[in-house]
Amino acid sequence: MWVCNHVNLYWKLKRFNALSVSVSDSAGAAGTQAGIRARGALGVCCSIAITETSIYNIMGRQETMDTHGTGCTLTSYIAAEMAAKRNIQDALEHNMKIGTCLRGPFSHSFTFAEYSKIPERQVLKASNLRLYAVTDSGLNKRWQRSAVEAVRSAIKGGATMVQLRVKEAETLDFFKEAVSCVEVAKHSRIPIVINDRVDIAMACGADGVHLGQSDLPARQARMLLGSDKIIGVSCQTLEQVQKAYEDGADYVGSGAVFPTTTKKINSAIGLEHLYALCRGSPLPVVAIGGINASNVKEVLRERPSTLHGVAVISALFDQPDVCKATQELAEIISDVFNS
Repeated sequence: MWVCNHVNLYWKLKRFNALSVSVSDSAGAAGTQAGIRARGALGVCCSIAITETSIYNIMGRQETMDTHGTGCTLTSYIAAEMAAKRNIQDALEHNMKIGTCLRGPFSHSFTFAEYSKIPERQVLKASNLRLYAVTDSGLNKRWQRSAVEAVRSAIKGGATMVQLRVKEAETLDFFKEAVSCVEVAKHSRIPIVINDRVDIAMACGADGVHLGQSDLPARQARMLLGSDKIIGVSCQTLEQVQKAYEDGADYVGSGAVFPTTTKKINSAIGLEHLYALCRGSPLPVVAIGGINASNVKEVLRERPSTLHGVAVISALFDQPDVCKATQELAEIISDVFNS
C-alpha cells in the first residue's frame, strides 16, 4: 500500500511532504486504517491511500479531541485577532502554532505559552499628542536646515511626537532622510510617523504613518503595517472620524483650525467645529492649522476631553531657532494642561 502523506505547507512549522510505503493491504480496510493510524502517531497527516486494487481519499480515524471542530476553532482564533485590530498575516502566523501537536493536525489543548512574545498593538499615549511637531521640507529649505536638524532641534525643545512631512522629493532621497530622522527620534524615545507614505514608513522603521483623506485608507495601511504601528488620519467631519476609527486608526488630526499658509485649504474650521469634532470622536484628537504661541491657550483652555494636544508646523519650523520656539510653545502648553 502506498500512502501519500499530505502535510501542512506552512514552512515555519517545519513539516514536510512525504511518500511512505507500508505493508500489503491483505488485511483489507482494517489494515489500511491501521497503517494510516501508525503514521498519524508519528505526526503524519495521511490523506490518500493507494492499494493494489483501490485508491482511498481518506483520513485515518483519530481521537476527536485532535480533529473535530478544527476549522471552527482556528477561524475563531483568527477572527478574535482581527477583532483586536491585528492584520490577517499576523493572525494566521500566530494561530498556525496551534496546529503543531504530534497526535494530529490540531490540538484543542493548545496553551498560549508563547503568546507574550506576540507584539502588542502600539499604544499611543495621550501625552504624545501634546506638542506634535510636523516638519516641512519647504520651510527647512528656506532656513537651510536638514530634516534631521529640524527633528533633533524640535525634540530637544520638548516636542512629544514628530511627523516627517516631505513633499516633492524623490523616493530614495525621502527614504534616506527618513532613516536618519527615525534614528534621532528613537534615540530620544519620541514617536515619529511619516506623512502620507506607507512604503517609506515600512522601509525606514518609523513608528507609523499619518494619512490624509486622499491617501491610502487606514484599513489598508493597517493591513500593511501590522498591529504594532501608529496610524493617524486627517478628518474634517464626524463621518470621516468614524470611518478612521472603524479602519483601525489610533488618532485623528482635525481640519485646519485657523488660516494657514503651510497647506492649501478652502477655509478654516474654527474652534466650534473643532470641539464638535472632538466631542463626537471615539479617538484622541490633535488640533492643527495656524496654531502658535499667541493662540494655543485659546485652543486648549476649553478643550473637550478627547482633544489631547496641538500639531504645529510654521510656529516651530518657520523660525530661526527651532529648539527655542519649541521650548516656548511647550511651556505654554504645559501651563494650560497643568492649570
